[in-house]
Formats: sequence, structure tokens, C-alpha cells
Amino acid sequence: MEKAPGKRRRLGAVVIIAVLAGAAFAVYAALTYPRTVVSFPVSFTIGADLEHREFDMPLLHGRAKVEVIVNSGTALWGATIKHHDETIWNHLTSQGGQTTYKSGWIELSSGNYNFSFATFGLGSLQADVKVTTKGGFW
Repeated sequence: MEKAPGKRRRLGAVVIIAVLAGAAFAVYAALTYPRTVVSFPVSFTIGADLEHREFDMPLLHGRAKVEVIVNSGTALWGATIKHHDETIWNHLTSQGGQTTYKSGWIELSSGNYNFSFATFGLGSLQADVKVTTKGGFW
């Protein structure tokens, strides 16, 4: 028994809607997937040193996370995220050996931001610094 033409059209419409919904979901997931917007190694010696990086929040992203992986050394370090000279987030700590610091997710609106990483004191520090952003889906 053959299907009626109306049922075929409805089935075709359902398939097309499902494919379009899947494609829209895939595009949204790709746009909101976590991205590394700042990544650099640091190797500071005795004294005070400072590194600055600018980054933009990608489209549909609203959160950022800072990660500092200390490879060796011990030093007092601080990190700051600023937007138009207003401090949005900062952290100051002393870390040594092989340890990792991860901030929680920081709420940021779209725009341009300045990230600063500094060390202070008599110690030295070798580390990798990374800022990752993500959208609402993730």
C-alpha cells in the first residue's frame, strides 16, 4: 500500500525541520564553544615584572576563566582583568613548585579587555598563563 501524497509532504517537512534545527544547534554550539583568547609562557626572575595582553570576548561568549600553571619557582603573583580602566577581576597569591591555579567562571559582557599578569618579590617563576572564554551552551 502506497502512502498518500499529503503524508509524504508532512514527512518531508518534518525531516527538513529536523535537519535545520540540527544545523542551527551545531552552529550555536560552534560559536559558543570554549576558546583560548590569551596564552603565553612567563619566566620572571627576582624583582617585579609585568605582562599585558588585550583580548576581545567572542560573539555569544559571556564567561572567562584564568588558569596559571606554575612549572617551577616560587613567587608572589597577581592577575587582573580590566575593561576601560575598571577592574573586573583580580587575584593575588603566592605559588610555588608545580601547581595550578584555576579561577571560577568570570561573567564578562562583550567588548575589549586588558589582562595583566605580574610577579613581585625575591623569587622567580616559570609558568604558563591562559584565559579561556565560553558561551552559554557550555
